[in-house]
Amino acid sequence: MTTSSQYDVVIVGAGHNGLTAGCYLAKADKRVLIVEASNQVGGMTATNATLPQAPQHLFNEGAIQLTGVFRLSGVAEDLELYKYGLREIPVDPSHIQLAPDGSSLAIWKDAGKTADELRHFSPKDARAYLEMSNAMYHAMGPVIEYMKVHPTRPFSKELLKETVKAAPHLRKLWGLKHIVGASHYEFLDETFETELPKGALSAMAAFSQLKLDMTAWAMIYLGIVQRVANAMPVGGTGALPAALHKCFLAHGGEVKLEAPVAQLRIEGDRVGAVELESGEVIRARDAVLTTCNPIITLTKLLPPGTLDHKLESRAKDIPIRKTHATSLKINVATSGKITMEKHRQWRKDKLDPTGILVAWHTLEEQSAAWDATVRGEWADPMPVHCSIVPSRVDPTQAPEGGDTFWLWSGIPPVNPVTPWEDVRDEIGERVIKDSAQYYVGLDTHEIGRTVLCGPDLEKRFNAPAGNVYHVDPLITRFGPMRPAPGLGQYRTPVKGLYLSGAGTHPTGGVCSLPGKLAAETLLGDLNKADKKRK
Repeated sequence: MTTSSQYDVVIVGAGHNGLTAGCYLAKADKRVLIVEASNQVGGMTATNATLPQAPQHLFNEGAIQLTGVFRLSGVAEDLELYKYGLREIPVDPSHIQLAPDGSSLAIWKDAGKTADELRHFSPKDARAYLEMSNAMYHAMGPVIEYMKVHPTRPFSKELLKETVKAAPHLRKLWGLKHIVGASHYEFLDETFETELPKGALSAMAAFSQLKLDMTAWAMIYLGIVQRVANAMPVGGTGALPAALHKCFLAHGGEVKLEAPVAQLRIEGDRVGAVELESGEVIRARDAVLTTCNPIITLTKLLPPGTLDHKLESRAKDIPIRKTHATSLKINVATSGKITMEKHRQWRKDKLDPTGILVAWHTLEEQSAAWDATVRGEWADPMPVHCSIVPSRVDPTQAPEGGDTFWLWSGIPPVNPVTPWEDVRDEIGERVIKDSAQYYVGLDTHEIGRTVLCGPDLEKRFNAPAGNVYHVDPLITRFGPMRPAPGLGQYRTPVKGLYLSGAGTHPTGGVCSLPGKLAAETLLGDLNKADKKRK
């Protein structure tokens, strides 16, 4: 039997962006319902005990840290998330690149500290790093402020202020001009003569085949971490949606779990309701806001023919496989402590790498792996883009005496010649064996592991192609072009339908800005409509 209820706004998806949007809307006295297909909130920021044989080991199922963009977004302050239990542990350095001989290079928020380490290997590279980093720092002021505003209405006092501050450094910024058209490989190879900085900066921003033109823009990530450190939430990344959930409920919001959406219903000339797979119809007086992959919203949930031919074609072509890559995610529970004593002892500061995001594959290995992926092959070695022992930063994620291990690679082929299920065990063994050369005890103390790739991530998170970004991170898919031209303003051409989530401006990752900006856009439209009626 079909039942019906009504809210001001219905949000599809209870990931951190859906919850963020819900909080802003509920705070504005809107009656808001969030419907979520899973049995819990959080989406790719969920933290759970996923191994039956290790029930006290908590794993970050998707994301690992709160990005610097989140920490600059103002969301935690606006929503008073610290009052609702969010606690952060800043992480600096953001990344450590390891070498087999025990040496390493840390990428610090303070570029001078990184340069000091580089001098041990190459004074020339130290100078090059400082020159690049100083220019990047000044360039990032306006970029970050643009990320915090509506993509087609970017004017703000803060953006103007940062632009004025950057103006005196135009000569330094001009030195970065080559980054616009260069390949990631070319930029790193011509800038540095030693391997550690090349490996570090190819692993930190692993978005596309490294020798393609216009891929060096990925170095923007370095500019962000030099502005503000990333942070680990106490209790895992799931602590963020947990705090957002509490905030949302405190302002009168409602969440309906295990409620997958069958379709969006057109009533008159607008999206007026959400129909669940159960048959229940939930009406939305003001709007429906979706945070799932925009391809799902625009090509599956909307009735055929709702979009005009041009936009329908653009929606179908939103890129989720054009980089040819998906993600590999490995979690391991251990009964003993993982150590990296060889690398810790080498460092003068005795920094423990286990609690930092680390990688160790070279620029050449990274590039060769991308080439293999484009051919549909499983790279050997499979480069690790970042791995960490989260329980070393936040002991609440493992029982006393044990550890959790988290690893991610963004290079596995999305269209492999040999299917994933045929190589899952082989890839898992190979990557763990490789990792155990650096993480001592990872293999000998192992209780259990999960080895996940694109098909698993698609099923777990309803993410087509296992794409954790929702939209391929191509330079042509940012700002008003994200997810596609004509669909990059949160408000869609379909009345009553708004897009949010990782597939909208400014980016994927844990930043909450898509949720905040979509909610602000919707509220602005409603205020304008109210003024017209008056």
